[in-house]
Amino acid sequence: MDSDVFSGTFALVTGASSGLGEEFARQLAHRGCNLVLTGRSREKLETLAADLARINGVATRVVTADLAQPGGAKQLALIVDDLGVTIDHLVNNAGFGSAGTFAGSEATRQTDMVRVNVESAVCLAGHFLPGMLRRNRGGIINVGSTAAYQPTPYMATYGASKAFVVSFSAALSSELQGSDVRVLACCPGPVSTGFQAAAGMPEGSVLKVAKLEPNDVVQSTLEAYAAGRVVFVPGKVNAVQATLSKLLPRAVVVRAAKYTMRRLGRA
Repeated sequence: MDSDVFSGTFALVTGASSGLGEEFARQLAHRGCNLVLTGRSREKLETLAADLARINGVATRVVTADLAQPGGAKQLALIVDDLGVTIDHLVNNAGFGSAGTFAGSEATRQTDMVRVNVESAVCLAGHFLPGMLRRNRGGIINVGSTAAYQPTPYMATYGASKAFVVSFSAALSSELQGSDVRVLACCPGPVSTGFQAAAGMPEGSVLKVAKLEPNDVVQSTLEAYAAGRVVFVPGKVNAVQATLSKLLPRAVVVRAAKYTMRRLGRA
């Protein structure tokens, strides 16, 4: 059972103050996993940590960190080391997107996006993975997106960053074959979180047929991780879309993505 993978261990969850990160924290705690929760909002994190400790009887720690800042991920890793806990599971959930033309966007927001979505995942994996290998247990969940499966006009940097996440995860998983350490890239489509508002996408623009609830995404992702999956796309509609994106010519896929983003009002 997947609870055996998590029970009594410690997981570090980034971006844990809301959305999928909060849901990862809740479901991991329900499985008996102790938690180090990190994000930018100490008040939200401390409230969540106290609730999860009280309800589930797990140990919780809170570390505030801004992964968009230069060196933010490395600083976070060192602070976690000072807590004196052993991180067996790393959930690289922190990330954000920005909708609109690349030329019309702020360059600093785009580079911050790369730092959070890409650099922090690499930094934290590089810091905690050697210990997982020495103990021969645990692993990493990297939160990607169905945007990873095709270039995404009007969300160019976001789509490219998530393509990196999938490639990086699959490569690491291959390197770890023969060990009991696992790496999973979870690639959800539209989820009912604050992501769309933060990205500047208009209200009601999410494709409802592919939309999933956070609890369903996280539950199926944790099950896929426990089962040793490498890349997982929650939801049948999203899985079909991801498969088609790999089979169809790139020019066709890019045109379809551009058309979709225009329908969402970003062109």
